[in-house]
Amino acid sequence: MAKQLPAFVLFLLIIFLLSSTMATAAIPPADEGELVRQFEHVIVNRQPIRPPEVQNREHNRNREQATDTPNLDGKVSWEGQTTWCIAKPSTGDERLNANIQFCCQQPDIDCSIIQPGGRCYNPNNYYSHASVVMHLYYKANYKLPHTCDFMQSGLIISQDPSVGECIYEP
Repeated sequence: MAKQLPAFVLFLLIIFLLSSTMATAAIPPADEGELVRQFEHVIVNRQPIRPPEVQNREHNRNREQATDTPNLDGKVSWEGQTTWCIAKPSTGDERLNANIQFCCQQPDIDCSIIQPGGRCYNPNNYYSHASVVMHLYYKANYKLPHTCDFMQSGLIISQDPSVGECIYEP
């Protein structure tokens, strides 16, 4: 019995060491300019919240301003490009309508432009109206990437989505 106890303790020690090395497998450092996800999902009030992608700051030590921070004019540089937030084309009308309702409840968003007579009323559909107000929300929140998530129904683009009289201000 005396020989079995040390063998058992040794066995437990080996299992502990193996499990701790598997749980803390080395994660390679991010390359310059690579975006790093801090968490996959965080649940708040039963709603998944996706945190913003964070640029690896290790490579930004010598820069005055990182590329994902607001410039003085309120625009955000994304690899030197102006960006817009629109709805993903595959998003269903129910989710688009929920996005419209959410954005229009925000005090900084003027939804009169998607009402009849507004400059972005036409084309009159959920996709167009949602894209307009989602961009207004994104812009009002300094164009931070996570403010265009909308439960994974938002899409950040670098090509101006303006159509006719409906101008998406950068």
